[in-house]
Amino acid sequence: MSAESLPAIVHERFLRCSAQHAFAVYTGRIGEWWDANYSANAETLRAVTIEPRVGGRVFATHEDLGEHDWGEVTVWEAGERFAHTFTLAQDPQAPSEVRVEFADDGDGCDLRFAHGGWTEANAADRAKFNDWPVLLERFAQLAEASA
Repeated sequence: MSAESLPAIVHERFLRCSAQHAFAVYTGRIGEWWDANYSANAETLRAVTIEPRVGGRVFATHEDLGEHDWGEVTVWEAGERFAHTFTLAQDPQAPSEVRVEFADDGDGCDLRFAHGGWTEANAADRAKFNDWPVLLERFAQLAEASA
């Protein structure tokens, strides 16, 4: 399979909260739901931050490493859609892309998460990202508990 045909890693689920709330928790409280084991150093992770605007940084702050860039916000549509380049555990010169969409649906909202942007330069890194369900479950628990 060529890198151009590598599909995005996609996860979809229903959340018992509004799309606006889910978006706010995903982007504004990522440091609370992100598992420190999925960072450069779990022992020293102090925060994960998403700057709320197109062009904003996505980064982790470590006690020993300082700020560790994970990407740049490419889409910011509050309450609906968010995307950023993604360089965690990858070559920063060949980032992948994370896209998250929220849509109100009756008693809650639908979440669609896609980690794509796989190219010849980063295709070998795709196999590292099988644990998104673990992180997304942590996010869902926080979003639903705080709704």
